[in-house]
Amino acid sequence: MTATVESLRQLMWGASAVYESEEELRWQSEDFCFCPLDGPGPTWGLQQTHGGPCGVFAPVQARMLVHLLGSLDTPLTGDARERLLASVLAAMLLATTEAETDPIWFIDAAHVSATASGPVRPIAVARADLEASVRDFFVAGKGVLSFVYSMVLTRGVDRLRGDMDDMESSLTMGEFGHGTQELLNLMLTGRGTSNVFDDSVPMGDTGLVLRGVSRRPLVGYLTQLEALRYCAVGSYYKTPLSPIWVLGSASHFTVLFSPHLSLVQESNSDALLSKVTRAFKQHDTMESGFIALDALLPCLQSLGVDQGILSNQYQMGRLFAKLEVPGAGIVLWDDFWRVVSVLLETNDLQQAINGKVASRQRSDSDLARELQAQFDSGQTAAAEESAELVPMAADTEDKVVFYHYNGLVDSRQPNTASRAL
Repeated sequence: MTATVESLRQLMWGASAVYESEEELRWQSEDFCFCPLDGPGPTWGLQQTHGGPCGVFAPVQARMLVHLLGSLDTPLTGDARERLLASVLAAMLLATTEAETDPIWFIDAAHVSATASGPVRPIAVARADLEASVRDFFVAGKGVLSFVYSMVLTRGVDRLRGDMDDMESSLTMGEFGHGTQELLNLMLTGRGTSNVFDDSVPMGDTGLVLRGVSRRPLVGYLTQLEALRYCAVGSYYKTPLSPIWVLGSASHFTVLFSPHLSLVQESNSDALLSKVTRAFKQHDTMESGFIALDALLPCLQSLGVDQGILSNQYQMGRLFAKLEVPGAGIVLWDDFWRVVSVLLETNDLQQAINGKVASRQRSDSDLARELQAQFDSGQTAAAEESAELVPMAADTEDKVVFYHYNGLVDSRQPNTASRAL
């Protein structure tokens, strides 16, 4: 362990690392506390009494709900909810590692104070005893800040800085000590990346790579900033493995969830669209809707197009001629999707170029391509009597129930548990 108190504090607090700020004091006062068993709040609900640590509380609460979606109305005993919390915290610590040989570290936040210095002296914990150790250490009262420091040390200070776009970034910001996107991503994915889009995006020829989310996480993330057009959340965060999302607003993180698993179950056509979109955006970093013709081959390679097709100069020449905007040296997204989606489904370049699909039940993507072709050519069903009508399903309205949990309570009246459920 080479981390020092100074490096750990600098990563957590940034410019205020050299002194004990009011924000840090608020973080220090937060423990993992539940709603009272005899109170109005849900027995599984965590309570937050001060602003700032919601970037930890919301992901932890969301991970707990993954195990409770089928039994939300069943009260938990004090022991059951503590065991569940310990299990979730242990899983989050493990998610920061990259190999089974990576150590798990615990540290008390009291040992990372502004007056301390020199190397940190954390406790190494055996993986076989992890859940029991987590319950004894964090659930018993070492607090939220101790857990964050332990997550950072287990990930590794250098590794975590390498996750970030700006290696000088910190995990908190502002006068209230709110968690940054790096902290939230660390809690949700185990990696302290700086963005919410899918995968990584190279910034042209600069050598700079912006890192996002590398796979579908257990819990997703949605943010008000996307509605304001400050960012675009990728499909990984929008369609997590469970129908649970951390919600980001201007000043707080909360949890949105639903027992309807169908919300995050992608159809084959949805999965294909997401896959092709991610590959295209790797080379369309400005989201202009086109890529350079030179990027077509690496884009197809990343999609796993059959090597027999890619190595055939004649076939690739036909494909390039089909997709290139004449004289412009670019490939438009619509043309790319229309051809490549067929190619990936059929592995038949002739069908992809001609726009013909083998005789089989049409998928959603087939129907979408047919409708797009009609729109592009100005055809309508009324104008062409011989056109085969696309069967449309009867309109149905499926009701989906969502729940929202805030977690923030009035510290002066802690028994007034959150009712935003």
